[in-house]
Amino acid sequence: MRKVGTSGLSAADTAMGLIRERIADNEFPPNSRLPRETELAASLGVSRNALREAIRALGLVGVLESKHGSGTFVTSLEPRDLLRGLDYSNGLLSFDSAIALAEFRRVTEPAACAMACERSTPQQRTGIRDLLDAMQQVNDPTEYARLDPQFHQAIVEASGNSVLIAVSSALTHGSGWIKMWHAVTSDVIPERTRQEHRYLVTAIETGDRELALAIANAHIAKTQSVITRAFTAGEGR
Repeated sequence: MRKVGTSGLSAADTAMGLIRERIADNEFPPNSRLPRETELAASLGVSRNALREAIRALGLVGVLESKHGSGTFVTSLEPRDLLRGLDYSNGLLSFDSAIALAEFRRVTEPAACAMACERSTPQQRTGIRDLLDAMQQVNDPTEYARLDPQFHQAIVEASGNSVLIAVSSALTHGSGWIKMWHAVTSDVIPERTRQEHRYLVTAIETGDRELALAIANAHIAKTQSVITRAFTAGEGR
């Protein structure tokens, strides 16, 4: 077992490090229940107060989960658990971060669209098509803006990449991004947007990876330019 250095660390930090070590060493595997508090504190050589602080902190970052009446468990340790903390801070993002988020989305989402061409299931393609059809019938920009992140997240989920799915859900289509995007969008639904969505769904349904990459790049580049112009003009601040 690896040893945690304790110099400069609080008792809770030390407890966190020791618990992480045991998880990494598979002594506490995913979905397992931790020993009772008294037993675990004695085993780690920390106080019960320090242990409680450590458990609370590891719960916030998706490593542990306390279930009332059942005890404390290691989560599945899948990206959806370990990255969920992004969503807590996402709502506090400033407009200064909007450009960086748009750039990040431009890097990741076209790749997710390309993966969806190869990996999406028939059920996922049907779900994406249903969201597109719903959006095509909407003329209210507010309702369209509500459906848009659902549409894009459904495509990311069809990529089958668990890290992309978790990051996209928490960050690039999370509450902070949606709030910023609503602040800078116009009251008109551009026909270009509708058309690009149609082309993107066709590319995914037909498995045309190159077409999906090209459309997604152009579509998200436009989003990036809108955010950049709004930031430069000082909108939404």
